[in-house]
Amino acid sequence: MDFSKFENRYKITGELVVLTALHIGSGKEGENQDSPFMNLEINGEKLYYIPGSSFRGYLSTKLERFLEEDNGIVLKDKNTNDKLNSADVKLIFGYTNLDDKEVPAKVRERVAKKLGKDLKQIDSFKSMAGRIHIADMKILSDVDSIKRDGIKIDRNTGATEKGAKFDYDVLPSGTKFKFVMELENLEKYQINLVALALQDILEGDLFGGKLSRGIGKCRLDIKEIEYVDRSNLKEYIFKRKMGTLKKEDFLKIDDIDLVIE
Repeated sequence: MDFSKFENRYKITGELVVLTALHIGSGKEGENQDSPFMNLEINGEKLYYIPGSSFRGYLSTKLERFLEEDNGIVLKDKNTNDKLNSADVKLIFGYTNLDDKEVPAKVRERVAKKLGKDLKQIDSFKSMAGRIHIADMKILSDVDSIKRDGIKIDRNTGATEKGAKFDYDVLPSGTKFKFVMELENLEKYQINLVALALQDILEGDLFGGKLSRGIGKCRLDIKEIEYVDRSNLKEYIFKRKMGTLKKEDFLKIDDIDLVIE
């Protein structure tokens, strides 16, 4: 695909629903508190949110696992019969330093082929922006965080520190966050890959931090899927109106084949 030309755009909106409890740490440790929940403070009020980058990381990790070289399965693009690898994740989510010597040759070759370039031109496309954007997910529920007890671990020994205790923040079951994901210029098989990455969270999957403590199960409820492609581009440009897709049609995986080795 020539990524310099407009081909399509999808906008998926919905809600991420917390089924157990959820912790998304800010990365900042407070006194007797381990990484408070991500929040913005506006007029003295804490507004909790989930960074869009956290959900992007969740999705890309899901796809990486499917495309691991040694996992015993091979995914193929049905339209070309090409074997997929981690390059196909990079082509969706973006990448940097493709010319790094640690990047497998077959990954560089796959990216070069999909971009219609010669491998010798690798310096000219060693980095590329992603084709997927997930907005920061603002809280929709009127809830407060709950503090839970934890025990500090000595990072050097891996053992618990005697008498060392800390609190960490979680948001309770039933908390909802606004979800908005946009995709641009994806091929049919790439849309299937995104659908594949979403499958677990649509049924309820572990997401966030401190998962070993029995928290983090969430479910994504998709409310609406809008799209624009060359078939309705004129209506979108003149009237800013997008077409709509049924959820089951977007999530149908019919352009990828799976081979068990």
